[in-house]
Amino acid sequence: MNPASESRNPFASGRFTHWWLGSLVVGTGVGIQTVTVPLFIRDRVDSEDRAFAIAAALVAQTLPGALLALVGGTVADRVDRRKILFRTYSIAAVVSIAYVFLSGFDVRAIWPVFPLAAVVGSASVFTNPARQSMLPLLVERSQLQNGVIFGTMGFMASLQFLGPSLAGLLVEFQGLTFGFATETVLLAIGAVVFSRIYVAPPTPTGRNVFQDLAEGVRYVIGEPAIRGLLLLALVPGVFFIGPFSVTVPILVPDLFAVGDKWVGLLWGCFGAGVFAGSVALTIRPFPRRGLATCVSILSGGVVLVLYSQSEDLLVSALLLVVWGFGASVFMNYAVSLIQENTDPRMMGRVMSMYTLAFFASMPIGYAQAGFVTTAFDPQVTLLSSGIVSAIIGVVGIVFSRAVRSLE
Repeated sequence: MNPASESRNPFASGRFTHWWLGSLVVGTGVGIQTVTVPLFIRDRVDSEDRAFAIAAALVAQTLPGALLALVGGTVADRVDRRKILFRTYSIAAVVSIAYVFLSGFDVRAIWPVFPLAAVVGSASVFTNPARQSMLPLLVERSQLQNGVIFGTMGFMASLQFLGPSLAGLLVEFQGLTFGFATETVLLAIGAVVFSRIYVAPPTPTGRNVFQDLAEGVRYVIGEPAIRGLLLLALVPGVFFIGPFSVTVPILVPDLFAVGDKWVGLLWGCFGAGVFAGSVALTIRPFPRRGLATCVSILSGGVVLVLYSQSEDLLVSALLLVVWGFGASVFMNYAVSLIQENTDPRMMGRVMSMYTLAFFASMPIGYAQAGFVTTAFDPQVTLLSSGIVSAIIGVVGIVFSRAVRSLE
């Protein structure tokens, strides 16, 4: 047997290394935008309208994904993935240039944010399935689990830790315009990196897009474990990402009474937990990954409840590290279990359904967080979301045997 095929180190593949570096760069750029766009909006609306306006912009960015995600995955199974990534990240870079001008000229209107957010969201419909379905083509099967973990570690740590933390510091010391300019450069570099990664083009199926899409839906319906994982993937967007994204720009000045850099740094604390958890999983993986995936939903809800009750900045930061550590289990194991148990011919379509679960859930999460925060306050939003997600985690552990039994 070829020794290289026995290696669990995905970096033995030069193409994986380039893919990982590209993920790190674009993740940092997108992570900066998670801070800069909400701050741009927050400073241009009345205080009572902040939560609703921020939530509306986030919905505008994620709603196209809910409508087009399945098409994006089908395209990833039909078109050269590196071409998809080059074009979509180039579009994201051009949108960031528009933000540079809006901020640089101190435009007070927030309406341009909504079409720009929709363009970015539409492009990401094709980006995520193409990037994720490319991974199994770059490594041996023995390297796939660690490839997923290191891939998640690079992308999510940069998306949730490096990018937001850098954004907070850039905005604090260099200004919002400089933050937008930095994300533009990073997205452009990422587009070039992905364009240079060769993978074999997909084999034509002889059917049209909608026939391929229907085949993918039938495949998932017939696979209870994959179906269960996709249902669990709805939870983070509705009850974790949505409430946290909407509330953190408000809690930082109103509850913690600190500067805007902490909007990015609190995001960074979550990302640091994701990074640390991903490292730990490469050293000592859980033997029952399906069960661990269900437990991570329960533990995430419990930590969110504790975070909702904290009024101390340091305690909240530490809770977010713990929250990210638990989230790393779901991010890594859900993706790897789906990829290991999916027919390679269906990979793009199945990963698009995983993306759909996030995209379909995030507008709901942003909307419910915006309404609840406007009607009550940010802490009520976080508390209620934490309780519901913890209940869902218990239901998953008890009733989802197909997922729970996955090794």
